[in-house]
Amino acid sequence: MVLGSFCLGLLLTEFRIEWCSYLTMLGIAALYGTVGHLNARSAAGDPRIYATLLMQAQFISMIVLITSLGYVAASANLPMQEENLLTLDRRLGLDFRAYLGVVNDQLQLRWAFEQTYNSIQWQLVILILILPLFGHHRRAAEFALAFAIALIVTTIISTLVPATGVYHALGLVPSDHPNVEPVVYYGTLKELPLVRDGTTRLLNAYLLGPILTFPSFHAISAALYAWVFWPFRWLRAVGLLWNAVMVAATPIGGGHFFADVAAGLIIAVAATYAVRRVGKYLTSDRQSNKRL
Repeated sequence: MVLGSFCLGLLLTEFRIEWCSYLTMLGIAALYGTVGHLNARSAAGDPRIYATLLMQAQFISMIVLITSLGYVAASANLPMQEENLLTLDRRLGLDFRAYLGVVNDQLQLRWAFEQTYNSIQWQLVILILILPLFGHHRRAAEFALAFAIALIVTTIISTLVPATGVYHALGLVPSDHPNVEPVVYYGTLKELPLVRDGTTRLLNAYLLGPILTFPSFHAISAALYAWVFWPFRWLRAVGLLWNAVMVAATPIGGGHFFADVAAGLIIAVAATYAVRRVGKYLTSDRQSNKRL
């Protein structure tokens, strides 16, 4: 469905793709998926092998395709909603400028925020490997589905509620936070206007940048990671604490409104609830068929 939507978007817009990058990325995903599928169907199939390969195929495909689709959707150039998001933060009694000042003045807090916020990719890699290797195949499947649902929902909402970030909304400049360098926010600040004004129309799968602000996908990822780490008793406390700090770091590192973070956590909880319900339904349906 995502691939079909992306292809339709290419047909209906001026976007073009750098074919080599997409063929390479999706070719790798296809290779992992094919080998994993063949291993699963063979008499000597090993769940640790085929589940790991299939998870890699799924995540490569969904990240490349959904992120690319986000570029196409962002080109709709709907009115920016930064003032509304800033107003929502203020109604919640949350002051980003004061929060930034505290982080800017605390070396240890900045270090903790940088380490956790920048861990979004390597945590994903670790989970893709350890879930199937340690036999958590159902949780691996639930994680893949929840991640896909959350990323799709985030892309849709972000298209309808576009925003560059809270630094921009408050008119903050680097001299206002000399010790804090929000690299991901700078990526959005650079990339999103180019997509909205029509400058960026060539998509390279290797160079897709951050263009989602509301909801925060860092907050979504942190909540999903904490949920997925939970079955590992030896990682449970570390995963929960690490990702709690990652949530706290998200407004600073990504230039997110507090409303972005709250919305991200709600989406993560809804996605995990949905996939658990789907899993229970499929399990009960399979058991009913066996009895018949």
